Amino acid sequence: MRILILGTNYSARAFYNLFKQDKNNIVFSIISGVDFCVDFKETNDIVEFCEANEINLVLIIDEEYINLGLQEILSSKNISAFSPSIEAIGICTSKSAAKKFMYKNKIKTPKFLIAEKPQIALEYFKQSNIPQVIKPDNRSYRECSLACETLNSAQKVINDFFNSGNKKILLEDYIEGKNISIWVLSDGYSAKIIGKSAKYRNDIAYFNPEFIDEELENKIHSEIIMPTIQALSSQDEEYIGILGFDIILTYDNDLYLLGYNSFFDDINVEFYTKGYDINWIDVFNSVIVGYVFLKYQFEPKDEYMMTLRQNEKIEFISAKTKTNLKRYLKELEFNLEELKEAQKIWRY
Repeated sequence: MRILILGTNYSARAFYNLFKQDKNNIVFSIISGVDFCVDFKETNDIVEFCEANEINLVLIIDEEYINLGLQEILSSKNISAFSPSIEAIGICTSKSAAKKFMYKNKIKTPKFLIAEKPQIALEYFKQSNIPQVIKPDNRSYRECSLACETLNSAQKVINDFFNSGNKKILLEDYIEGKNISIWVLSDGYSAKIIGKSAKYRNDIAYFNPEFIDEELENKIHSEIIMPTIQALSSQDEEYIGILGFDIILTYDNDLYLLGYNSFFDDINVEFYTKGYDINWIDVFNSVIVGYVFLKYQFEPKDEYMMTLRQNEKIEFISAKTKTNLKRYLKELEFNLEELKEAQKIWRY
């Protein structure tokens, strides 16, 4: 199998490492330092490379490559490309577009304002519930959302975002609760949940937490997932691929959708590359041709799985029992007090 991975983030590296374990695969990547590193100047260079090297699958992970319309271009050349379309990706790349989409389609989300000028954002902050979460509109690996409780802190964050080139920012009511991520495979008309996790400060993720039971999963599917998939389909923007949902579950069991992800995020991706005994190349190709819902059941190898961000490194651990999981955490010298704080939230 000859594979090209277009992406340089953590998820791209995780799938590169997974695919290259099979000696029958030749894996090309734009990640510097890998065995078969390639560099492209223009979109046509990618198409020509795929044709010349008889690439069987192009995995498009970075959103900048999705926004080039590569999925459509490569498919027109009969080259298998796993990626949502440029039309469907808008809800993932722009937070303001996602919020407008949720509001229009009656998907519950925290109260928000989209501001194109600093003074408008600041005036809204003065009149709003505190804290407010302030976010840059476009996804950025250098900028993250910040919760502000004082006018001075909000003013600094707002000015910093606009001064760094953001043309608009988002202010959103802070909702207290459990931060969960749900991941689905979609064929554009229906969606299959393939995993769920609880997150804490984006530093700990716990796979298949006990509090997400079948009843809650069905509620998420009916109130958030399917309204998203159906609304996109009704706009002729069918989402085909992996779609992630960042959700807050309140202590009253209300669900609020915060945003969408076009592929696995850093803290979750190793659940899928290391926690499943599954042929992901076949999965991706099955999604492309529309057979995935018939072929696959997604069952993790171990009952207990966790990822931990320590400095710049993300550790993946899995175990058959909670006792072994705790032992592995001690071996990693992980701060168990931080885990206890996360568990307090997850158990509430």
